[in-house]
Amino acid sequence: MELPFSYTLIRARRKTVQLRVGPDGQVILRAPQAIRRAQADAIVLRHQDWIQAQIARQQARQARRRILSEAESAALRAQAQAVLPARTADWAKRMGVCPAGVRITSAARRWGSCSAQDQICYSFRVMLLPEALQEYIVVHELAHIRHKNHSAAFYAEGSRFLPDFLARRQALRAWEAEHPLG
Repeated sequence: MELPFSYTLIRARRKTVQLRVGPDGQVILRAPQAIRRAQADAIVLRHQDWIQAQIARQQARQARRRILSEAESAALRAQAQAVLPARTADWAKRMGVCPAGVRITSAARRWGSCSAQDQICYSFRVMLLPEALQEYIVVHELAHIRHKNHSAAFYAEGSRFLPDFLARRQALRAWEAEHPLG
């Protein structure tokens, strides 16, 4: 049986299979250790339409991707350092929470994070977002001080301070789809 594309088979201690197409278009099949290559090939072949659609989607995303120059990155980092700590302090006061600190990072796959010790980190890339979405990121991370997960209580906390919290979350997802970063 001839496959129309190559894939990587990763055998692991697991009961289920996972088929994934990475951002670079590489196909990965994670499967139980006992799987035979012929079984893996059959799984990949059975899902080839989905795989080809995902590869096409990733290629289109790569074509739209914006790569920042060193100068752009440095300017965004300086802007983030000037804006985000102050914005975080303002929202922290309104929300009645106290972050342990604010750091600016180079994270490319996440906008921000809140550690178990309430340390807030933001990617300098937050500065590429419209102001309403920057505000959403700040409130989102500060809400994690009270709720360390994405439970209903977490979303209720965010909505308490930004009534359109969920709408802004959807707007962020739409922005990400239109402006992939590299």
